[in-house]
Amino acid sequence: MFRKILFFISILTIQFATAQNNTQAEQVLSNLLTTAKTTAIKTGFKLIATDKNSTQTTSGTFTLKANKFILEMDAMKVWFDGKTQWSYIQQNNEVSITEPSEKELADTNPMAILSGFKSKCLIRFSGKIKSDQNHCIEMIPNVKNNDIVKIEVQVNKTNGNLFSIKITTKNGGNSILLTTNFQKGISIADNNFAFNTTKYKGVAINDLR
Repeated sequence: MFRKILFFISILTIQFATAQNNTQAEQVLSNLLTTAKTTAIKTGFKLIATDKNSTQTTSGTFTLKANKFILEMDAMKVWFDGKTQWSYIQQNNEVSITEPSEKELADTNPMAILSGFKSKCLIRFSGKIKSDQNHCIEMIPNVKNNDIVKIEVQVNKTNGNLFSIKITTKNGGNSILLTTNFQKGISIADNNFAFNTTKYKGVAINDLR
């Protein structure tokens, strides 16, 4: 009987420690998302997308202010002012105007996918990935038929900056976003998050709204 009591106590202790760790992991993620909502952020990035047949790498800069963002890459630049999105293709000197859905925004804004999945996932510290510098967090979707099977997030332990996001899909592909020169509290006016036609002479406008 005494051994059974000890066994149940050990099980309860493990469950309590696990729940406590999960809560701490959720708090780290919540702090990151709160920072993204309350202060303007700018970061360089490298995105590595891999599937069964190929690997593609792109890089650029990403500026975020609440629900507004600017995405800059060599061949493309995207502005979103909270409602309207402008996607400019330099090679064609053409801009497409849309009002994207939440799912479409998640394909462009990494914070949007974290925010959208936060309430739909088991959030915990990773048991496999360890880092002295970063919190390593796993987000496991509660819905098993979701295309995304796991999101792994690394957040700096000292300053709370985003270090990386890795998304693994059901078909075995994955996308890894690595940040560089992550800056918080930058000064940027709201009108910078809209396309300015005066800066792009002769631009072709494709309004898809």
